[in-house]
Amino acid sequence: MDPSRELPDLMRSLPIDRHRGLPIPAVTARHPDGQPDFSTVDGREALRLASEGRCGICGNPLDSQIAFLGGPGAVAARAYHDPPMHESCAEASTILCPHLSRRDMRRVTDRRSTGVLPRNSAEEKPDRWVMWICRGFAAYVIDGMPLFRPAPYLRLRTFTYTDGGHLHETPDTSPRP
Repeated sequence: MDPSRELPDLMRSLPIDRHRGLPIPAVTARHPDGQPDFSTVDGREALRLASEGRCGICGNPLDSQIAFLGGPGAVAARAYHDPPMHESCAEASTILCPHLSRRDMRRVTDRRSTGVLPRNSAEEKPDRWVMWICRGFAAYVIDGMPLFRPAPYLRLRTFTYTDGGHLHETPDTSPRP
């Protein structure tokens, strides 16, 4: 796969992992040998970028509308461990990230870069992902891990898995006021 064909403009300057052929998000943790640990967010980098108003995926300045991507639990709690990002970067992640894009792809459990999952995180993959789009957020450190609380949403986008196990956006059928 040539990822440059599918990347939004904002992601085109990201380094590409030669082994997987995928862009390396700005907040991706690194193993001691420098290799990317795609299963783990570098919490310090996530907080730094968020405090500077930068996207956790591409590292560029955020727009007025900010996206968060997580499962139904993140939506219910209005709390995300993954940092704020551009909507286009979040959308690209639903296509490019093997863990998100394919139902049967499991996260590697070897966390040599940081050692732990954030408290209250689940190893089990949700059956759907929800993109929360808003105009702001607050950032906290809880038990040494970043936690992002988005402002009230402007809109939500839901992504579910097809019978074939690939992620796709589910049309919004909710009634409009």
